Amino acid sequence: MKYDIQEILKFNELESIQDSFNLAKLVSSMIDTENARNIIIHILDIWDRVNEQSKPIWVDLIERAGFYPYLKEHDDESLGIQAKIRKQWYKSQYLEGVYFHAKQKIIEQKIIEGRNVAVSAPTSFGKSLIIEEIVAQNKFDNILIIQPTLALIDETRKKMSKYADYNIIVNTLQETHERNILILTAERVLEYENLPVIDFFIVDEFYKVSTRRSDERIDVLNIAIHKMLAFQPQALFLTPSINALSNDFIIKYEIDFLKTDYSLVNTNVQEIRFKNSAEKKSKLFEMLSKNPDPSLVYMSSPHKAYTLANEYMYYLSEKNMLNKKAIELPLVEWIDKNISEKWNLKYLLDSGIGVHNGELPRHVVTSQLEYFEDKKLNVLFVTTSLIEGVNTSAKTMYIFETTKANTTIDFFDYSNIKGRAGRMNKYFTGEVFIFGRIPDEEDFQIDVPFVEQKNISNEILINLDEDEVKEEHNDRLNDLKKDIPEELMNIIKKNIINITGQKELYRYLEDNYKILNSTLTWGSIPNYDQLSGTLLLAYKFLENENTHERYTNMLAARSLSIINSPSLKTVINKQYDYQYNVDIKNVLKKGQELNQDTLNVIDKRATEKAIKDILCFVRKDAGYTIPKLLNVLQSIQEYVYIQYNLPYGDYAYFSARLENEQVDERLRMLIDFGVPTSAIRSISKLIPLNLESDKEIIRYVKSNFQVVSQNLIEYEKRLLLLAIQV
Repeated sequence: MKYDIQEILKFNELESIQDSFNLAKLVSSMIDTENARNIIIHILDIWDRVNEQSKPIWVDLIERAGFYPYLKEHDDESLGIQAKIRKQWYKSQYLEGVYFHAKQKIIEQKIIEGRNVAVSAPTSFGKSLIIEEIVAQNKFDNILIIQPTLALIDETRKKMSKYADYNIIVNTLQETHERNILILTAERVLEYENLPVIDFFIVDEFYKVSTRRSDERIDVLNIAIHKMLAFQPQALFLTPSINALSNDFIIKYEIDFLKTDYSLVNTNVQEIRFKNSAEKKSKLFEMLSKNPDPSLVYMSSPHKAYTLANEYMYYLSEKNMLNKKAIELPLVEWIDKNISEKWNLKYLLDSGIGVHNGELPRHVVTSQLEYFEDKKLNVLFVTTSLIEGVNTSAKTMYIFETTKANTTIDFFDYSNIKGRAGRMNKYFTGEVFIFGRIPDEEDFQIDVPFVEQKNISNEILINLDEDEVKEEHNDRLNDLKKDIPEELMNIIKKNIINITGQKELYRYLEDNYKILNSTLTWGSIPNYDQLSGTLLLAYKFLENENTHERYTNMLAARSLSIINSPSLKTVINKQYDYQYNVDIKNVLKKGQELNQDTLNVIDKRATEKAIKDILCFVRKDAGYTIPKLLNVLQSIQEYVYIQYNLPYGDYAYFSARLENEQVDERLRMLIDFGVPTSAIRSISKLIPLNLESDKEIIRYVKSNFQVVSQNLIEYEKRLLLLAIQV
């Protein structure tokens, strides 16, 4: 029997005692290598077809490789005394029935020793288990976990909810208790007033701190980490595979950096060749239709993911391979009631196809992930929102596009995407098909701008203590502060957005405060002219000086529509009417005939565009950008108008209503818990006004669930119940 690693990994069985023994002997001779680990994982994958007599030998090799999570209780019979003792060493003292693998144990020991640790490891490493171990130790009074997305915050919250000794905080309105787990985005860390003293500090997806990733929230993350580390908590930084971490950062904060490729799953990668885009698409659809395993298809943008999902559904229909769901998924009823009866997503779901992107309501995304995990969906068409969002994996990953937005993915992106194929104890071997060339491997080093200050932005620089600023930046820092009063500079620093734009906005308001008075000094809900004028100023100075008035007029109209409409569906219907009439006029302008077929096409196109435009606006503009810009503008105009003893505008109420789709501020935590805003608005009328804290409200909803949920559909009831139970 000759041994070629790639050939071994193709074995479908190992029934021969001699072959199995010989292979085990080979693995034993190189047990600490990646090849040995790959072979062991493959043996686990075909375990039912491995010679029974040889299995005790393989159990011993599994133990020697440090794969303790793969050892079952009955495997102890095959282990010697020393192996059994080693196995107990890897057992968690705090998580019942949990065994660490070899590399996890190293990290756990360093944490017990009080060290600061940074870990670079593959997606399948099990980094989230380390976080849970820290919590389960019950050693720290206040643990802060920075997560990059609300989806990851909610996922982490659910895992930590069983630790009753801690009060879990996920937004800035919740109050701290004596012992807390704070799971926040970097923005919320900086917004949270009166943060308790943090004993243990965790940053997940730490690579986002680096200038190499061009993340739009890099400044906020750098400043939040800098602020927390100033209090000297014990710290853990987790990132997917990188090659190196800033040496200055390691030295300054005394960090043990552990880089490992150790993984408990295998990945088979194959490049798919094609002549043209038509053949490329045809190959994908054929492969998907023949694959019974759960599959992910990576696309570069939400629009492309949704379009290709629909094309795949039509392909299955034409081939008579479309298997409609026997039972309608609960999400479909919510779509009919709250979005549109004509939205194509419901037909995709009915066909076992899902779409994951950051423009959809979060509960729509998480529900699809749940259906996918339960095998109610066969395939998910995804973007980086899944890759960077939640811990979901599949047996097969198809990388259909090798770009992210308009940029070619690098080896780091590729590794992250590839890492979604395979899962410990479920899919021992993940299959990856890339439609194009595998990116060249390159060193990826995380720089930390607030430490090295090589590519440091104005926004980060101005938030450093003066004695931390390197000499070469002193003139730049002085220029940033020039002619700006100290009180205003503190406001500008806190806003963490376009320092130059804020200064220019201040000077513009100083010069024009009288004529801008009627535009800016509003509170509660503005009229259209006030809002469009306010947004024009905010976008021109803080976002893009070339912003056109037509654009901010549109933003104002949509914002007021969200605020004043009884439901999201009403807003979508208004947008549909507008889009439908525009399309009709365009057809008539071209001299085309308005027959029934043309009207059907226009109706479908207007429906899809209206839904896409409004959902994207709600998630991105209303849910983040507009409230952020209004908050910055308010802080500066308030400062200016106070100097002249004049009344100033207060945009907080409007921003909160817009950001949370009219949800009562007291119930905002339910949005973070994954409850649809449609359900929250419905139950808010039934919750006594004297209840203020999240604990009081959740207790009340639990005690009066039947009454509170009486007007909800089953889909909403279930999500509300899940939210209040954890």
